Amino acid sequence: MSSSSIKTARKQISLIVVVLLLMSGFVTSAQAQTIVRVSTTLGDFSIELFDSVTPGTVQNFLNYVNSGRYTDSFVHRMVPGFVIQGGGFTLPSGSTSIESIDTDGPIANEPGQSNVRGTVAMAKVAGNPDSATSQWFVNLADNTFLDSDNGGFTVFGRVIDDGMTVVDSIGALERVSFVALIDSQNVSFAEFPVVNFDGSNLTSNNFVFTNMEVLATSRAPNRFDNSSGELILRVDAGSSGIVELAFTIESQDPEVVIRGRAETIVSLPAVAEGYSTFDSETGQLVVPELEVDGTVAFRNLILLLTDANQLLFTLQSFE
Repeated sequence: MSSSSIKTARKQISLIVVVLLLMSGFVTSAQAQTIVRVSTTLGDFSIELFDSVTPGTVQNFLNYVNSGRYTDSFVHRMVPGFVIQGGGFTLPSGSTSIESIDTDGPIANEPGQSNVRGTVAMAKVAGNPDSATSQWFVNLADNTFLDSDNGGFTVFGRVIDDGMTVVDSIGALERVSFVALIDSQNVSFAEFPVVNFDGSNLTSNNFVFTNMEVLATSRAPNRFDNSSGELILRVDAGSSGIVELAFTIESQDPEVVIRGRAETIVSLPAVAEGYSTFDSETGQLVVPELEVDGTVAFRNLILLLTDANQLLFTLQSFE
C-alpha cells in the first residue's frame, strides 16, 4: 500500500466507524462493569450490567441477586421472537407451591438504551413508567418500540459471549397455560415455557429455572479471550465515538496483523481508565495494557491501521 493510500485510509476510518455503529442492529450505548451468571435448566449465560448508565436499576437487580431472592426462580413467560421473562416467582426445592418473590419498592425508570436483541430490561406495570421491581426480560429480537412505550423500558445489561444460544433455546420451547394459587390469589400463566412436557401433569421438571450469582465486578478493558481466540478492546476513537469490539489475529509472520470484526461493535458512552485510543490522523491504535488469563501480559502495544476497508491493523511495537 502506497503512502498516499495509507493517508487516505487514515482519513476514512472515522467515517467508517460511525457508519458501522449506525448500521449494526445490535449496537447499544452503555458501559458495562458487573457480570452476573444465570444458570438455567438449559445451560448458563452471562449478563454484563450497565453500572454507569443505569446505576439505580443495576443496584436494584443486584439486591435481588445478592439476597438470594432469585434462587429457584424460573422463566414464567416466553413470547417467541419477542422476550423471555423471569424474576417474578419461585418454586423452592422440594415444594409443589409457587411463591411470589418478595419485592422491594418500585424504582425510578432509567430509559435511554435501546431494546435490541440480547439486551436485558426491567418489566413493569402498564401505564406506570416507574413501577419496575424484580421482573426482568431478555429481548429475543430488536424490540425498539419498547424504547418509547410506557416511558421506555430500562435496558440495564446485555447477554454476552455465546449466551444467546441458551436464551434462544428457551425461546424455542413449547408453551402451556395454567392457573396457580399464589398468596391466596389465582394467578394465570398464559405463555409458560416448558421442558419435556408430556401434556399431563406439570411438575418442577418441566420448569426453566434461573439461579443467579455475581461472577465478577469488572473485566479488563483490553483482554485476550481464550474461549474465542479474540482480542477484546475498548477504544476511545475521539470524535468517532467510544466502542468495544473484537479483533481476530489474521497473521503472525512476517508481521502480526489483526482484523477488527465490525459485527461485534458496541458503543460506549464514556471513557474509563485503561481504554485503548485510536488517532485517525496517525492511524495509531494504542493499547496501554493487554490482559491474558487475568494478568497484564503486554503494555503499550502500538498498532497501525493499514487497511481501513477491512479494519486491518499491523503491530508496530510493545513492551
